Formats: sequence, C-alpha cells, structure tokens
Amino acid sequence: MKHALITRRTAALGAAVALATALGAGHATAGNATGSADTAGESAADLSAFEGTTVGIVSLAPGLEPVDRIGAGVEECVAANGGTTQVFDAKGGAEAVLAFEQANAAGVDAIYNIANDVSGGGLDAGLAEAAAAGRPVVTAWGGQRTGTYAITGLEFQSAARVGQYVIDRLAAQNDGVAAGTVLVVNSRVTPSLRQRADAFKAMVGPDTEFPDIEIQEIEVDIANALADAQAKVEQAIQADPEIDAVYASFDTIGQGAATAIDSAGGSQFVVSFNGDSTALDMIRQNKSFAATAANDLEGTAALACELLAELLAGGTPGATTYWMDSPLVTQENIPDEGFVTGAGAFELYEG
Repeated sequence: MKHALITRRTAALGAAVALATALGAGHATAGNATGSADTAGESAADLSAFEGTTVGIVSLAPGLEPVDRIGAGVEECVAANGGTTQVFDAKGGAEAVLAFEQANAAGVDAIYNIANDVSGGGLDAGLAEAAAAGRPVVTAWGGQRTGTYAITGLEFQSAARVGQYVIDRLAAQNDGVAAGTVLVVNSRVTPSLRQRADAFKAMVGPDTEFPDIEIQEIEVDIANALADAQAKVEQAIQADPEIDAVYASFDTIGQGAATAIDSAGGSQFVVSFNGDSTALDMIRQNKSFAATAANDLEGTAALACELLAELLAGGTPGATTYWMDSPLVTQENIPDEGFVTGAGAFELYEG
C-alpha cells in the first residue's frame, strides 16, 4: 500500500488542506451550520443500482439520535432510488450476531452496519456468510475488518481536541495548573467509544504532562443511555462532590450527565462527542454542557449510500476506510442554530 497525501473522495482539495492544517495543530473549530449536511457532494456512483434491491440496516440501538441519523439518510436515499430497507435491531450490541444472522437469512442485497463492532472478530461469521452470498457490507462507526467497507472518525484526534479543552478549562480554574477530577462516562461497546475514553486517559494522570488530573470511570447501558447516565452521574457526584468535569463518550450520555448536574445546581462541566441536536441546544444554554466534537452524521449517510450503490453495481470503491472529521464545538463558537459539520469524508491512504 503506497503512502499518499490526504485525498478527498467527496470535497474540494482546499478543504482537505485546511483540514490537514487543523489536524496538524491538534485543534479545529466549528464549521458552517446547516440543517442537513451534504458533504458527499455529487455522487460518483449510479444510485439506480438500488432499483428493486433491499438493504438490511443492522442498527446498534434504534432510538439513539446519532444511530438514527446515520441510518435515516440511507433509508431515504435507497427509497428515492427504487429500493427498500429493513432494520434489524442489535439491542445495544448484545444481539449483534443475531441481527446479522437475521439480515443474512432475510436475503437482503446489501448490509449497512451502524456502529456494531466488527473489529474484534465477533461478527466474522456473519461477514463470511454475507461474502459467500455476494452481499456487500458497509460499516459506519463500527471499526475496520476484512469483508466490510468502513466509515469512521479520527477518534484520537477528536479526543485530543476535547481532552485539551478539559485540560485548559481545569487550568483556568486553578491559577494555571491543570488539576482536578474528571469522571469518564462510557459504554465500551464500539471501537469509537473505547478509543475516545482511552485516548483521554492516556493524556492525563500519573506519568503524563498533567499528573494532577485524576480519573474516575463509570459504565452505562447503551440501550438506556440517557436515563442510566443521568442516574449514575448523579450518584457519582453525590459520592464525590469534588468531581470537576464529566467526559462523556457520546452526546446521549453527555445529555444525561448535564441534566444530573443542572438539576442539582452543580458547578461541573460536561464534554462529549457527536454533535446531536439536543446536545447542541444544551451547549447553547450556557449551562453545564460545554463542548462536543461534532460528527458529520448526514455526510456519513450520504457516503454510505454512495458506497452501497457502487458495490451493488459491481464496482470496487477506491478505499476500504473513509474518515470523517469532527470539529470541536464549544459555548464560544457554536452557531445560533443547525448542526455543525467537518470538511467531509477523506482518505488517509490509498492503495
């Protein structure tokens, strides 16, 4: 595999250069606000390939905003081009194997896997069965694995941005010394969620540049993320009122944490990932929810639609993994309304 400059699949070269600059600085600011992001631009695939086909959507957790937004764009795209979709509920990942089995048994023409973890090998049997049937698989935010084309985020970069915000804010509160206790709230069911938490834990604590920042951790049930996060964060802060901040691995958890803090009149602040509509509205309120790394979820769906169509038409996409940038959105730079998106999809390497 030859090394290449960052190349964009779906946007202009100038945007890629700006993105590379931002990543090199380890920080990016919010992009343009839009009610419906279109980072995919003009499709390179013939979307008529969906005519008469069925795409099986294996969803990690229907009802979670980021999962639903990643799925909705594909449902709309397939329907608009003469196809149908069928959703298989993986129940927070607990029934991902069964959901893949159901999709394969249903004889769908392609599978769109939303956030179920393919990276660890637990879904290899389902991927192998799909491959044997000539059934292409595209995965969004579920990791990388032979047998699937992946769309995902630069999680370590996003974590660096969000984590640096936490570090800087703690330093501002302590006369320039980054010190305090951060509660990391997570559900380690996908590679993205694990990477976001682990990257921050590697940035602070003993043997790092910021040894005076301590970490506490709690896990929540992703199938009941909002209520479980609210209850567990409330309990954690009651047990240790000296907690200074909550680092949530995605916005639904962040919303639950912020609700717990705001209801109790706490002084803690919350950071998170995804750029959900409710999270952005909470950030605009200038209460405890302070920042999020905003994923381009509509752009993810648009790219997934293009890849699925290309594969159904018998084509071979130019890369196996596509990355979505996630700018840092804070109370200082959030737009008055709408979602916030990054520069769109791009490839770090091309074969």
